[in-house]
Amino acid sequence: MAKDTGSLDLTDQQKTRLLDLALGPPDHPEPANEDEERGDLLHDILRCSLPLRAGSCEGLSAAAMTSCQGLSSVVGPPIGELLPDQGTSVAVLKEIKQYAKTRGSQAASEREKDAFLAIYFAAIAAALVSRDERITEHTDENLTQSFRCYAKTTWMPIHLAGLLAKAAERCPGTAGTGGNRQP
Repeated sequence: MAKDTGSLDLTDQQKTRLLDLALGPPDHPEPANEDEERGDLLHDILRCSLPLRAGSCEGLSAAAMTSCQGLSSVVGPPIGELLPDQGTSVAVLKEIKQYAKTRGSQAASEREKDAFLAIYFAAIAAALVSRDERITEHTDENLTQSFRCYAKTTWMPIHLAGLLAKAAERCPGTAGTGGNRQP
């Protein structure tokens, strides 16, 4: 092993640092950046597929149900691919919206709630931009404000920020009408 470390051309200080990292976390961890944590959490959620609906697993035993849910990642594309895809159906966007709404209401932290709220508004934005359909009862003013707010966050992935910004521009009734139309 000693021969291997000599071939890495590391200084004694670099070797000590590597040993410290291998032995455990630093005594004084850097303070967490909340925006970075929100972004990491959002990216993690976006990499997951929608969970299987209860109806598709009806009649299965508890063990089979657990296996069924464990395979959800192979059932469909990740949420992060579905949202900006022009071919995603409105029904799927409604499912994403409902999933984000449900999970956001059960969130254990503000960061988690923010991440699911971002997905919630991204699903609404995707339906508006790609299908010109409205899948919410929020007022145009509220939607435009939410779309713009999330599009400008530093932790929002670029492709979703663009989708939200485009939806803010296309939101019906916001161009000089006060944006109070309801469906």
